[in-house]
Amino acid sequence: MKVSAATGLYERRGDSPIHRDLNEAITVLHEIGYEAFDLALSAPNRENFILRGDDWEKKIDRLGNTAAKLGVTFCQSHLPFVPGCSMAVCPDFQKPGYREYFFECTRRAYHASHMLNIPWTVLHPVTFPECNYENKAMLEQNHVLFDQYIELGIKLGVGTAIENLLPPLDRKLATIYCQHYDQLIELVDSFADPLVGICWDTGHANQMQLDQRRALNVIGQRLKVLHINDNHKGFRDEHLLPYMGDVDWESFLEGLVDIGYDGDLSYESGNVSANSFGELQLQYVKMAYDNGCYLRRRFEELRHRRQAE
Repeated sequence: MKVSAATGLYERRGDSPIHRDLNEAITVLHEIGYEAFDLALSAPNRENFILRGDDWEKKIDRLGNTAAKLGVTFCQSHLPFVPGCSMAVCPDFQKPGYREYFFECTRRAYHASHMLNIPWTVLHPVTFPECNYENKAMLEQNHVLFDQYIELGIKLGVGTAIENLLPPLDRKLATIYCQHYDQLIELVDSFADPLVGICWDTGHANQMQLDQRRALNVIGQRLKVLHINDNHKGFRDEHLLPYMGDVDWESFLEGLVDIGYDGDLSYESGNVSANSFGELQLQYVKMAYDNGCYLRRRFEELRHRRQAE
């Protein structure tokens, strides 16, 4: 089990609106100790987004060469997602041509993941208030949106891990599709393919005030990858480090042990370092790695104790 970081942990910096080059980001993160990464392919509006432009394949090749030289891997990636979880409330999708651009980036993200030998990419389901929030209708509409891309992933050998989402804290929607694991399981099972599974986001689950151990036991072997982060219930999706908020980490780790999880501990906690820069930012990034090592040790202690019982 590796401690993995989303590349956003060191892409953003408080002294500049321009994100760092991904090659620089993974080099620095590797120097701190990381051996695996969650590649953020999720921000198509960013000016220097790696999948933007006709030379995107060359940029992915360069990133792959950098990773090979460092001896690191990308354990997962993240597809572009719809801000607000619904195209109905996202201003970008009201702009001419944006929908086509968004889904072209999604297609490229699957191909990029294949080029980098990434086994799983993470997908956010979409909510359709125009369907009156009917569960069956929203499931069907997500198939309409994403089937061709998920099938592309299956053809390329890239699995799709669909993520649990958080409730609508901004109140723009009445509810969000797949904020509860029952809906998430129904959607995943509807594909009936081993290359479609679940990404469990601990912060989203905390905003839902879920018993995470119980949820993970219901999810079982559908769990493929993680988004580990902390927050304070009822506040916002803060993306803090474990133990900075009020996630019940013992419950979460017990749930992983219960179901025999053997993947990586992938941190999506970039807000810890995003507003800092220079030496201070490096200290925050190192703190995130140390936090991950602690959480891994705690998981291993619980697993060994269970095996000895």
